[in-house]
Amino acid sequence: MKGKKEVRKKRNQNKWGNLKSGRNYVLKDLGRPAVFFIPSYKLKGRVDSRAIQDGLHSFLVRNFGAFTSTLVPYFGHWKNDGAELIYDESCMYEVSFLGKERIPPLLEKLAEVAESIGEDCIYFKAGQYSCSVWPKKKTAGEKGHRT
Repeated sequence: MKGKKEVRKKRNQNKWGNLKSGRNYVLKDLGRPAVFFIPSYKLKGRVDSRAIQDGLHSFLVRNFGAFTSTLVPYFGHWKNDGAELIYDESCMYEVSFLGKERIPPLLEKLAEVAESIGEDCIYFKAGQYSCSVWPKKKTAGEKGHRT
């Protein structure tokens, strides 16, 4: 019977190990993907004279080195608190990361973006798990947007 450490170590091993290099290629493990959706028309909004999209893109490059976003629109469908069916044309983003410690800063940024664009939450998926990221409500004494 395998011990917990042995199972955890096997689970965390690089899945590309057997294909790491060939005659004409070398692979670099980028880790696990994280995917999230943001209503595309709201990305053009501004906070402190900067487009929300520009701030998000800068954050993703600075913290993850790269990102992809779809040019083809995706449509998100969900029920709001009033049980009304809502849908938005959304932009899908994907980043990759090594290590779970990289997730919280991304979740903080997504909560900030949700608040800035007036969304209740943002759909987020990392590996095989998904959730909705909700910004904590500001107290009456707080003003303006976080940066």
